[in-house]
Amino acid sequence: MADRRFNIGLLAANITDDFSRRFSKGAMEGAKEFDVNLIIFPGKYLGLQHKYLQYDTQYEYQYNVLFDHAAEGNFDYLIAAVGTIAYTYDNDQKKEFLDALGNTPTLCVASEIDGYDFLQFDNVSGITSAVDYLAKTGRKHIAMMAGDLNNLDCIQRYDAYRKALEKNHLEFKESYMVCGAFSQECVGEAKELIEKNPELDAIICANDVMALTVCDVLKEKGIEIGRQTAVVGFDDLPDSAQSDPPLASIKADAELLGKRAVEKAVNFLKGIKDNAHYIDTEFVPRASALKENDPEKPQETQENFLAQKQAYKKIIEKYAQRSHLDNIFIRDALMFGGDIKDSYAKILKRLCNVGAMTAFIYTLEKPVEHNYGDVFPKEATWDLRSYSYGAEVFTVENSRRKMTTPQIFDNEYLCTNRQHIFIAADLYTAQTQYGLALLEPKDPDFFDELELVTYQLSSAVRTLDILNRQERLLDEIHAKNLALDKMSKIDELTKVYNRRGFYPAAEALINSAPGKVFLICYADMDGLKMINDVYGHAEGDLSIKKASECLSAMFGKNAVVGRMGGDEFAAVTLKTDDIDAAVLRSRKKEFADNFNTAGKKPYKFDISLGIAECECFDSYDLKAAMDKADDLLYVEKNNKKFKK
Repeated sequence: MADRRFNIGLLAANITDDFSRRFSKGAMEGAKEFDVNLIIFPGKYLGLQHKYLQYDTQYEYQYNVLFDHAAEGNFDYLIAAVGTIAYTYDNDQKKEFLDALGNTPTLCVASEIDGYDFLQFDNVSGITSAVDYLAKTGRKHIAMMAGDLNNLDCIQRYDAYRKALEKNHLEFKESYMVCGAFSQECVGEAKELIEKNPELDAIICANDVMALTVCDVLKEKGIEIGRQTAVVGFDDLPDSAQSDPPLASIKADAELLGKRAVEKAVNFLKGIKDNAHYIDTEFVPRASALKENDPEKPQETQENFLAQKQAYKKIIEKYAQRSHLDNIFIRDALMFGGDIKDSYAKILKRLCNVGAMTAFIYTLEKPVEHNYGDVFPKEATWDLRSYSYGAEVFTVENSRRKMTTPQIFDNEYLCTNRQHIFIAADLYTAQTQYGLALLEPKDPDFFDELELVTYQLSSAVRTLDILNRQERLLDEIHAKNLALDKMSKIDELTKVYNRRGFYPAAEALINSAPGKVFLICYADMDGLKMINDVYGHAEGDLSIKKASECLSAMFGKNAVVGRMGGDEFAAVTLKTDDIDAAVLRSRKKEFADNFNTAGKKPYKFDISLGIAECECFDSYDLKAAMDKADDLLYVEKNNKKFKK
């Protein structure tokens, strides 16, 4: 174990959300510092679709298939940000989610679940210092938007709030606490809290998103934020300091949390004892919690204003450039042409322009219909279609494509000679899973591109699947058409060529050896009418089949034999030292004698032959030779009649 680099999987919630983004960024820094491989699995939120039906989340459950892949990935260690992934779940449901990850050692982040090592923020110190500050500045009626009390962080923050009120001898009323969505959807609860308690002079929220929503409600009601009612958030997201007014918050360093999570994973794998479970939090006072006469109130300066203006200008320029590169990637990712198997490589070519310096694209052996609530099939088989290093792209040979789920994350193509960090992108459309991509980001800025890249790759892979299926369908149709064409050229009774099939096959044989001497035979059965009249048409059919067998035996496998209608047959073969007219007649006599000697039929079996030799160059020579053979057949039949 010490001789190889550890492979660690990180299960995160929506990476476009700020907390998950910063948590993942910190984990990336930790992976580089401790020299381990890291695969980030950015899912969504478990249970959200069921709980908040008003959300546009019909197919977001598909992202969480990534967690199934992580469970099957044979990692050395898993880090699961359960507190965010499953924030709507109670602890029993969270434990069920962790247990489903299997026997891989797992660190539970932002929740404390029995049986699992954990790492989370110290919610108590931050909330306590915030209430202490508000009390010190004269706030007497402090309420709390507590979020979802199934969430351990929310529970701890609420408990800390109650104890801090008691510590500062401040009154608590039941109406001072409301639960609600851990998101912008808490508007109704915020309005209810403010309308029921007009005396409130401070509101603490379980996270910054809720706090900014409360600020919007206060503005709508004409209540001055800070001077009349203080608002405090939790997490100290980067946007919070840029809000109007800047939001006071409790700093919870998600990057440090991610980095420490990787460190704890490495310590476990190296056998180093690590009993630290908490990351400190601290209150950051800003204008949303400051009264007009507060000494800490920040003063805006012209210098600060110009600095912010310049920073904003750089952001605008950055996003304009990014938009241009995104458009190029979108354009080229669907420019298919030529061999479909090479198209998978083409869709990866421009990924380096949007920040994915290395990429691998895997498709499921067969797309999986995966509906909400279904269990994703285990032990799936994958095809490694293509991979890229920068702008250089490669298509994997058919014989080397097949991969199991663990091999997706550990195979010979996967940067095995160096440390690597990948983000797993789930490739799906609606209810159909097509595969996944592993994308190695140049830096955390790639998080901004991830959803666009995922949607575009999903669309491209779906299109290629449709084209593949169309190509297979056309091949099947072509094969069936060939079979039907062949059937239309084969005599149903004798299984040799019919008239329609005989001439093209005979011409092809002649064209394969132009100018050579061929033996052309025209033949018919002797006494077919008598057999039909005396013994019945079924017996007549059997004798016709026997005639075709006789001709096939005479001419061999390299000849063309056909039934021209009724009891008439034709055959063509190349004349050689071993085959001439005399040999053919000898073979016919041997076949007929053997059949007749066996005495299985009450009639005598025989066929008449007209055999011509001809130097054939084309179909005209063939037709002339067939006419000559037919004339010779007529002569032989007349001779037989004369002998009788």
